[in-house]
Amino acid sequence: MLGREGGIPAYAEGLVAALGRLGGHELVLWSASPRTRARVREVAPAGACIVETSAGQRAIARLGLFLGMNPLSIEGLAGRVDVFHGLNYLLPSRRGRAARVVTVHDLSVLHHPGWHPTSRAWLYRLSLRRTLQGAHHVVTDTEAIRREVIERIGLSPERVTAVHLAPAREFRQRSPEELRPVLEQHGLRRGEYLLFMGALEPRKNVGRLLDALDRLRARDGDAPPLVITGPPGWRNQEVRARAESSPRILRVLGYLPLADVATLMAGALALVLPSLYEGFGLPVLEAMACGTPVVASRIDALAEIAGDAALLVNPAEAEDIAEGVRRVVGDSRLREDLAARGLARSAKFSWERTAVGTLGAYAKALDSR
Repeated sequence: MLGREGGIPAYAEGLVAALGRLGGHELVLWSASPRTRARVREVAPAGACIVETSAGQRAIARLGLFLGMNPLSIEGLAGRVDVFHGLNYLLPSRRGRAARVVTVHDLSVLHHPGWHPTSRAWLYRLSLRRTLQGAHHVVTDTEAIRREVIERIGLSPERVTAVHLAPAREFRQRSPEELRPVLEQHGLRRGEYLLFMGALEPRKNVGRLLDALDRLRARDGDAPPLVITGPPGWRNQEVRARAESSPRILRVLGYLPLADVATLMAGALALVLPSLYEGFGLPVLEAMACGTPVVASRIDALAEIAGDAALLVNPAEAEDIAEGVRRVVGDSRLREDLAARGLARSAKFSWERTAVGTLGAYAKALDSR
């Protein structure tokens, strides 16, 4: 997953870098995609070994990922390792001596297959349950998803560990002088826009957010423009059509370099994340680390991460989203309070803690072989 866009690649890069800083173990990076090899080499910690697959190995690995039919062992793909960690739901093989660990970020593909591209929904529904049941240990990003995995997949609690993620170091408070070049490049002003960060996909609930902002403008006469940044996503034609028809109040910037995204986050009046479902919600912590107020959904994973440092709303009700935005936009004291709470909250999360928790999961996997 290294070298791609979105929350899962951010998890992969943050974890790998932190494991490298901790030291005390040999780190092997299995690079399965030619498209991301340059990025893998770029972010690999000093001393890490990179194993790059051949075309034949990649084809066989895909059989293992999705159909469980890989005749090769983990060692046949990655060499001799004590633990093999699949960072994105699946494992390329269930054979070999290595302890198998897999991270499942959420179960949306099982709960709501219609939110995903048809091919992905079919493949993951075919393979995900089998993968999790065949792993020696499963890692989740939150206790909320840990409970779902235990209940939906039927795993025993001792086989599943929740390990929180963290914001990248680029997400921090910035001075007006630091903000100016990037904001001017996009025609924005500090504290005068709302930000949505994430892929444009159905569960992100952006259509209802736009409805909420329309209600706010109809009632109050105005509302800050919404800026959207993140991977392209899928099944989002309506949102894109609305952006094209209303460029003054809705801007879809697409994928941007991390430094630019962090700058946009630090300059926003607020982050608004009205997701119907999340496994973690990394933008919430990233906004908090920037001192940017957060309006987010009152759902289990986001409530777990945000604590009392965000204004939580009902994502199923456009009126409740509108009211949350109205409160943050219109109340400077509330914004200051949320910013202060967010900074304190985000300081409790670090990639070093993520790495330590992940090493604990590795130890459990080794014990259960």
